[in-house]
Amino acid sequence: MESTSLEWQGPSRDPVPGLDGVLVSSEPELRGAADDFGHVVSRRPSAVLRPGSVDDIARTVQFARRHGVKIGPRGRAHAMYGHAQVQAGIVIDMGSLSEIHSMGEDRVDVDAGISWSELVARTLPQGLTPPILTDYLNLSVGGTLSMGGVSGASFRHGVQVDNVLELHVVTGEGRRVTCSPTLHRELFEATLAGMGQCGIIVRATLRLLPAPTHVRVFDLGYADPAQQLQDELRAIEDGRFDYVVGCIVPMGGQWMYRMLGIAYYTPPARPEDARLLEGLSYQRGSEQIMDCTYFEFLNRLVPPLAEVERLGLLAHPHPWCDLLVPASRLEEFLGQVLQEVAHAELSPYFPILLYPFKRDRLTRPLFRVPEEDTFFLVDILRTASPETVDAARMVAHNRQLFERNRSWGGTHYAISAIPLSHEDWRRHYGSVWEGFAAAKRRYDPDNVLTPGPGIFGPGALQ
Repeated sequence: MESTSLEWQGPSRDPVPGLDGVLVSSEPELRGAADDFGHVVSRRPSAVLRPGSVDDIARTVQFARRHGVKIGPRGRAHAMYGHAQVQAGIVIDMGSLSEIHSMGEDRVDVDAGISWSELVARTLPQGLTPPILTDYLNLSVGGTLSMGGVSGASFRHGVQVDNVLELHVVTGEGRRVTCSPTLHRELFEATLAGMGQCGIIVRATLRLLPAPTHVRVFDLGYADPAQQLQDELRAIEDGRFDYVVGCIVPMGGQWMYRMLGIAYYTPPARPEDARLLEGLSYQRGSEQIMDCTYFEFLNRLVPPLAEVERLGLLAHPHPWCDLLVPASRLEEFLGQVLQEVAHAELSPYFPILLYPFKRDRLTRPLFRVPEEDTFFLVDILRTASPETVDAARMVAHNRQLFERNRSWGGTHYAISAIPLSHEDWRRHYGSVWEGFAAAKRRYDPDNVLTPGPGIFGPGALQ
């Protein structure tokens, strides 16, 4: 069923007038909006808005506020734990807003519903690229800016939220506000990596850099994780590579340790292999070195994910665990993880990934990280297939890993499938909690926005 107005059962029947888009309440649409990539949590909404304009979002938020209805944006549904789901509320399908409004030499102004893949398809022909791109490009701009947006280049350029120049936001009052580091800064900082709690990102101005045309890929093997971690730290300290990530993959009953180092270039310039490999502790003879275009590198996950879909693995639950671990505890943490996680829970498609970070590259207060100067994002990309243990057991183990890492001063990346209470979130935000809660009270005083993460539960704003 589709309509251009919405009526809600309540004290009065009060429709949203004159929508440019449509509201959908058919069974397939509601069932789809009650699911996500994680396939672990399911919360069924009462309607899905496909906005035809930003005004549609503002009107629908105002409607939801009048009726005490929860509402939340949904990008490409890549969440792991129901964060974009809204029980008995309204889900906003942001994909219908995907226009590029303007592009200059150092910035691009885009709708929040556009995917990063669609964006780079427009910027690369102009010789431009965002500084940070997630490994999987078919995510929405608004979705990743609500979470953080990490990359193997984050040790150099921070995360995606560190590269935003301006936002257009619809607040929980249904107001349209433009914000930046110099204009409504409180809202700007409460929205970037703010999980949709204070406002819905509808448009963003992003920083651009000159794009390389090619990359040289160094895929290096290691005998043990200690050497791999040592080389990752060495590589980000001296800056020899433009992109660095470690990978631990089950192979033949053993763990295989590899590091990917990427050097960007534009011919006739070429990277010097000897300089880039000097002093690294990889196993000689394990290295695989190749060249490809910059776009081929950015788009490298499309073929394997097509194979994953062909095999039916995308339909299985993905209770992923994403923890930001202090570098001083990482070797100990990995040793425990590799004893506790079964080989069958991972695969070459979904392994363990290790992204190194430098804390001084990060500028946004809500992207919470360890206090140490260097740390790693550890992504444990488990799949609950019929051959492995069930998803509930994996989620419970995620919680154990979360608590262990937290006891060392670590944090988590908010996309994770980890059950968290309001008090857990309060502790997560730590010194910035009071400012975040104040922004929530100011911009979403009736607590209608994005209930999925459970950050501000009933009474939390009192």
